[in-house]
Amino acid sequence: MEEEIKHVQFVYGLIFLKTRRFYSIMDKLGKRRISRPVGWALLYMMPVAAAIGLYIFLSEVAIFFTPQATQVGEAIRGVSPLAYLGLPGINPYIPWVDGWIALLVAMVVHEGAHGVVARSLGLPVKSSGLLFFLILPIGAFVEVDEDAIRVARGRDSARVWAAGAGVNFVLGIVALLLLFAVVSSMTPLTSGLAVTQVTKPSPAFTAKIMPGDFIKSINGITYNDSLQLQAAEISGRLLPNQTVVMTVWSAGVTRVIDNVTLVGNPGNSSRAYIGISSAGADYLQSLVSTYTGSFLSRPWLYLCIPTFPQCQDAVPFSGTNAALYTSTYGESLVPLANLLYWLFFLNFNLAIFNSLPLGPLDGGQAFRVGVKALGRGKLSEATLSRIGIITALAMVAVIAALPVAAYLHLI
Repeated sequence: MEEEIKHVQFVYGLIFLKTRRFYSIMDKLGKRRISRPVGWALLYMMPVAAAIGLYIFLSEVAIFFTPQATQVGEAIRGVSPLAYLGLPGINPYIPWVDGWIALLVAMVVHEGAHGVVARSLGLPVKSSGLLFFLILPIGAFVEVDEDAIRVARGRDSARVWAAGAGVNFVLGIVALLLLFAVVSSMTPLTSGLAVTQVTKPSPAFTAKIMPGDFIKSINGITYNDSLQLQAAEISGRLLPNQTVVMTVWSAGVTRVIDNVTLVGNPGNSSRAYIGISSAGADYLQSLVSTYTGSFLSRPWLYLCIPTFPQCQDAVPFSGTNAALYTSTYGESLVPLANLLYWLFFLNFNLAIFNSLPLGPLDGGQAFRVGVKALGRGKLSEATLSRIGIITALAMVAVIAALPVAAYLHLI
């Protein structure tokens, strides 16, 4: 093995710690019998990820032709443009810790897969190392010998290019399946009406009812659905200025609150008003069932990130919802679910963007190899370059169409 190379390089604020220390690990993994069939499997993952990505972006473009186009445009304009960057701390919706861990894992396995597949095919790796932003490690890199991969057989170079996106795609799906297992363990803390918000001032606020409490009964009547409570307010079973007795479950303790005086609803003084937003235990359980059972029927649900305000009502482990459940995972439920989600989300997005035929990215390189193979050696380098550029520009136009149109007020 060549003499170890180790040095630090600074490029646009990023720090590359180059070393061949990881070479032996990639070499050992590459020599295992399973490495070559895995390389073929990862190659087939790339077009799947590319097709999913293309479907997502074309579906976004289709919004232009729906009545919801204006509403979607307004929603996009309400989001910071930084949300389109997948960098924790810069993107306001990606949490620092979970986002950093997920991004680091995604980058390390992505680059490592390139190196392992290259070594399994006997292609040399020039260097590898860690990538830092200031003092924060944000990924890794592997430099496969460009001259060697350029003259390699098309099927070999394609496997090297596809390995990174393929392993990200597989890891993303695994993380999502593990997330389903964790979320499926969630059950409402108790029966009754879960309090998600308390208005100030209000009878509930005066009675010291807090978000996360459960209202078990009012005047001895059990309410398991917020619609039941609304019906009681509308029908006159509960009236303004009426004094009621409320049984409230709070942090494992049930207490009876006497002399809670209801007031008139600010929007309709003839209706009683307690001053809470609530969700029934049955609804909370259905939220879990929907989240774990909508992989095929509502795949968009998993692209609705937990930190997005518009998404929190649909995600059981985010926002105020998280405090309303118990689980066999105990206090580790919420951090574990969020970490698994970001492992899925960042790996999935990294797989998609690296699978699309975009210039120097892995997908662009694999696309070039595929076009060259289809041309059976009859296409010149200039022709291959023109095809690559035209395809990449078309993809950029599709990807950027919706946000650009929204910010330019075209929708």
